[in-house]
Amino acid sequence: MKIQALNSFLRLHQVNNSVRHNSYIDANFSQADSFVKGNTDYKYKNAVSFHGVDAKGRVKQRGLMFHITGLPATRSYCGQFLDPETDEFIDFLAKAKQTHWIMNPLFALGDDLCPYNSSGRFSKNKYIVNLNMLTKSEYGSLLKESELPDDVTIENFTLDNLKTQKDPRFKKAFERFEKLPKNHPLRKEYKSFEKENADLWLDTYSAYDAISSLYGDNWRKWPKNLQLLPENSQKAGVPLKAVLAAELLNENSDSSEVKGVLKKIDLYKFEQFLFDKQFKEFNKQLKDKNITLTLDLAIGVSPNGVDVWANKDIFLLDDDFNPIKTSGCPPEANNPHTQVWGHPLFDYDSQKFWDYQEKSLKKMIAESDLRLDHFVGYINRAEIPQTYVKSDGTVLKGDEIFAPVEKGGMGADFFEPDWIVRLDKKTNKFGENMFDLFVRVAKEAGKKPEDCYILEDFGPLGETSAYKEFKSKYGKNFISQRLPLANGIGRDVTKAHDLSDASNPYNLKNQVNTAILTGNHDLASLREFVDFLLNNPAKRFKDGKNSPAIFKDFCKKELKLNNSEMKDNELVAKELMKWHYTQDVKQVQTTLQDVLGLYFRPNIPGSWNGMKDKWLKKATPEAMMHYWGNVFPKGFLHRENESGINPGYKKPAEEFVKTMQDMYE
Repeated sequence: MKIQALNSFLRLHQVNNSVRHNSYIDANFSQADSFVKGNTDYKYKNAVSFHGVDAKGRVKQRGLMFHITGLPATRSYCGQFLDPETDEFIDFLAKAKQTHWIMNPLFALGDDLCPYNSSGRFSKNKYIVNLNMLTKSEYGSLLKESELPDDVTIENFTLDNLKTQKDPRFKKAFERFEKLPKNHPLRKEYKSFEKENADLWLDTYSAYDAISSLYGDNWRKWPKNLQLLPENSQKAGVPLKAVLAAELLNENSDSSEVKGVLKKIDLYKFEQFLFDKQFKEFNKQLKDKNITLTLDLAIGVSPNGVDVWANKDIFLLDDDFNPIKTSGCPPEANNPHTQVWGHPLFDYDSQKFWDYQEKSLKKMIAESDLRLDHFVGYINRAEIPQTYVKSDGTVLKGDEIFAPVEKGGMGADFFEPDWIVRLDKKTNKFGENMFDLFVRVAKEAGKKPEDCYILEDFGPLGETSAYKEFKSKYGKNFISQRLPLANGIGRDVTKAHDLSDASNPYNLKNQVNTAILTGNHDLASLREFVDFLLNNPAKRFKDGKNSPAIFKDFCKKELKLNNSEMKDNELVAKELMKWHYTQDVKQVQTTLQDVLGLYFRPNIPGSWNGMKDKWLKKATPEAMMHYWGNVFPKGFLHRENESGINPGYKKPAEEFVKTMQDMYE
């Protein structure tokens, strides 16, 4: 898709003013005037090398955030397990002394490619499965080399791209799998996988996907008997597949079509088995390199997905199974709009919810460490109604509530105080609240909770009374994640230890279990923050709290840079990057874009509709990355060529490796 850079910026600007999603963007970062104008000759490549900071590194946990799907791969539109490009990236992490590979969720995807709006907590993204492995004997030689996809890489993939590329080959491999001898090792592995997961999630997942192939993936639009299939199966004490067969025959007299749907149940189980098998091999690769995988536990699931269909009584739904209220977030200083995410709310008063929570936690913590998305929502939950009655009696529904006042809505920043509900007092049958449960599950898995849970709480952003109580009792059990510090260095940080600002770099001392970030998947990159603070005149900072002067003072005191050096934005970004690793904190998290000195991010908060309107606010080809969809060029870590739209990044990659080795060897 070719989009003019300026048009992409303008459209994104419009979208971000009207669409609400997970966001901590400072409104100052529109950058129309500071970047689009007069920057037609901007370099695609910005190396990262470090010098000038004398302190030795002392941060024991060092994680790099990057989703595997952004890697290039052989015969795949997105990154995948057990691929030479993935192997090279793992080697890069190991050489760079990284202790953690931090990813976003690996859950099965919907059309929007958003892993935070997944169908459920158990089913995984099958498109990360490496088809090349299926030609090997340990996979039963299920595919021939000649049957593999063409080795073509595209920058921005869609779900349709992935379906066209991999689904027919999954089907062919499954047909051959069924013909393998029953004593074949692969058949035995599959039986073990099926036995372990069938009742927990695999039966409902595969049935849901099979029905979706016939009626669409919004189960609330299915025939009523299929909407109620899980409950009817449980009441009758009959396997789900058998009840589905009977229901489909009642709905459809074409027995061949019914058989086709039932066959898909087994196919979808097989696909999840392949993911599980390759994921375990991938995880072993990491452990052999002393790297820990960290995945996300998203705050909610899609109302249209399998988890809600299979577990209706653990969600707050009306008689038509629509969410009564949905998840979201109140306006914040950095994003003064109500965010409505649309997830149905869990019913904390249902014991079945607590069973679901514990089972899903146990499965996930056995697979990786966990980053708990929007952790404040576990304490003070935003419950946003689907309807709102105005004082004049007008009933507003859904997005109508937050429409502009002149159009009859309540405004984008409208939020009622009583929509915030305290959850920390909710307990299960054992008297455990959510935090007790997290701690127990980790310990039962043989892990230390203070090492395996990272909270996206951003510290004082959640400073409610409930949050303070949580920190007092459980702070030692969880790693608390701060906003990227560059987001706040340019603010008024003259009041040391002023906890009203989570980004204040002087708030780091004497804090327990803190993780600091150079960046994340939502926010502008480190280099973009630096450019913004150094390139913009002071008059743009109307409140006087954000200013180049404050940032330059930080550069002099903390980075030991002189006035001449501070004219070099690239140098400042390099020194600021290294500074993070000299702080007395538990963990530093960086991103691939910050390591390589680039300007993109994989997600644009405030943009939601899949591949539509997902552009960065930088008018450079390298920044034209779509939502979870951009793939780096093959060999990007060792390619020397720095020109063109797909440059190599050997130099900055090697410089990062050398710096980390100098600090930690």
